[in-house]
Amino acid sequence: MADFLGSNVRVSDIRKWISTQFSSYKAWFAALWFLVFLSLFIWQKSSVEGILASRRVPSRPLPKLRPVAYNLSDFGGVGDGVTVNTKAFEKAIEAISKLRSSGGGQLNVESGRWLTAPFNLTSHMTLFLAEDAVILGIEDERYWPLMPPLPSYGYGREHPGPRYGSLIHGQNLKDVVITGHNGTIDGQGPAWWRKYRKKLLNHTRGPLIQLMWSSDVKISNVTLQNSPFWTFHPYDCKNVVVSGITILAPLFEAPNTDGIDPDSCENMLIENSYISVGDDGIAIKSGWDQYGIAYGRPSVNITIRNVVLRSMVRGVEG
Repeated sequence: MADFLGSNVRVSDIRKWISTQFSSYKAWFAALWFLVFLSLFIWQKSSVEGILASRRVPSRPLPKLRPVAYNLSDFGGVGDGVTVNTKAFEKAIEAISKLRSSGGGQLNVESGRWLTAPFNLTSHMTLFLAEDAVILGIEDERYWPLMPPLPSYGYGREHPGPRYGSLIHGQNLKDVVITGHNGTIDGQGPAWWRKYRKKLLNHTRGPLIQLMWSSDVKISNVTLQNSPFWTFHPYDCKNVVVSGITILAPLFEAPNTDGIDPDSCENMLIENSYISVGDDGIAIKSGWDQYGIAYGRPSVNITIRNVVLRSMVRGVEG
């Protein structure tokens, strides 16, 4: 009987040991499979990242279109979307203004988000926006300078008296180019549109780009979007070419965001472009009412070809 009980004890012990070992082996087996799976996952992730890295297109080099080229970062610019870069733009453009007699200069806006208040261009200048470069207009209107009403608009357009200037501005210039690898100039218009609808602005809104009394102007291969008011407003200019650009604003609730407004201009070509805005796509102007008649500069020889227009108002007005 003792032997039988002893044998029973031994059998139960063996079964317990086998059960324990089997559970241990299952744990080890599961751990081993986990390690194998983890290794395969890491290997696959590394392989995919390596393939993507090998296929990634490197940033295109910036062409040198003038005898001298500067980068905005050379003048302290920081493209983080927060730092205000107005001083950097002003210093760079001042340096280019000293190169007029030797063919002018080029300002490269590198990839990044470059917040700025309005600034003025100079003659014999190329503003080049790299791929993924975005110039952002500061939203606070207190940073936007006030200017007299345009002479062919009398007392003012939306409010009598001074008007806000444009984000990118120039007067009495010659040989000005704005181009790039389809970088973007963004006026951050929604803040302006909201204030306009709520009647919180005391002055007429400014365009995104306005060049006045200037000649030999070319804008190409850039995107202009979300202007506070009209997008590109050449005023009393000659020999202007707009080619291969995109102009964007919401079709709804983006008041007066005309695409291109040639105003008392002569010899202007608009071609190979896409315009989708909340007001007129292209509005050919010669001032406003009796003030335009008194100014006496009709727009002449304006050519428009191969342009796609989307608008809730009019495609082309003139």
